[in-house]
Amino acid sequence: MKIAERIVIVLLLIGIVGSGIWFTFYVRDLVAEEHQQKVEDVALGKYQIPTTADEPEVTQETWQTIYPNTVTILIGETTVKASIADSLAERIGGLSGTPFLPDNVVKLFVFGTAGTHSIWMKDMNYSLDIMWLNQTGGIVHLEENVSPDTYPESFSSPVSAWYVVEANAGFVAANNIKIGNKVVLPTE
Repeated sequence: MKIAERIVIVLLLIGIVGSGIWFTFYVRDLVAEEHQQKVEDVALGKYQIPTTADEPEVTQETWQTIYPNTVTILIGETTVKASIADSLAERIGGLSGTPFLPDNVVKLFVFGTAGTHSIWMKDMNYSLDIMWLNQTGGIVHLEENVSPDTYPESFSSPVSAWYVVEANAGFVAANNIKIGNKVVLPTE
């Protein structure tokens, strides 16, 4: 290669590297300017976080806004509506963060496999009765009056279960629910 060709190659490399460095600094400065503008806009009050006061209050009469998709199930001899958690995300979230659970509504966790299925009271606002069911809907374990204060402790069945039902604290006693009672699950 001749010296002139080498000089041209070196100059091209310097140009390419220089352009890359310039572009990097240009983008960094542009992003910094946009960030600074957003900070100033926030300081001027151009962005507002929606408050819960803007949302309609959920009452015992309008509970369907929290639990929109329910099915009727029978626990022992008591008919209730069940909000079904059959995806991983729904099972993880459970009743956490909900303001209340109506007396005639329960949460039914569908695991689709046998296991001890631990339940905890993370971000709960009220106490629960928890029932573990076998594949045919028979109650195999009960935990009553589990308080939100028990978090981070978890509760599980010593007997293999396929489903878990959470109800308001006192549901088990008020409806005389016992281990061995049947829960008639939805067939959908």
